[in-house]
Amino acid sequence: MKEWDEMFRRFGMGDMNDRLDRMFKDFLGTDEGTPGAKVWGYTMYRGPDGVPHVREFGTGMGEDVLPEKKEGVREPFADVTHEGDELRIVVELPGVSKEDIDLHTTVRSMTVSVDTESRKYHKVLKLPAEVDADSARAEYNNGILEVLLKTANPEPAPRKINIL
Repeated sequence: MKEWDEMFRRFGMGDMNDRLDRMFKDFLGTDEGTPGAKVWGYTMYRGPDGVPHVREFGTGMGEDVLPEKKEGVREPFADVTHEGDELRIVVELPGVSKEDIDLHTTVRSMTVSVDTESRKYHKVLKLPAEVDADSARAEYNNGILEVLLKTANPEPAPRKINIL
């Protein structure tokens, strides 16, 4: 902390820590912050072993903070990436077995749902490209569903045009 104070003092900015503290207190409205406010999120990544992982962060950890829909049905977190001629869909479905997952796809969407006594999930994902449903490969490991789909009309490779 002394290094920061010294650095900001050299720039003629005074005690920057006090300024930042006052700024956040003014923004939050109280000295203690906003009572009951929660910050929560997750990071998805593929480990060196090739297995997808999800890590949570924030003050709401350990609590039931997933978005809730009607009658206890939750919308799982999902990520869709377009890599070359393939779409990769990663969906977080903790606490279920692969037999409980109902997965359907059309040319432009994919529906994921789970309906068990303890867990209910439902999500419709709009896909960024048309896909070949017959090319679908799905794996479920450690609460992470990963689906790979080939695009139906892959973008053609760039072609050189000769100028006359």
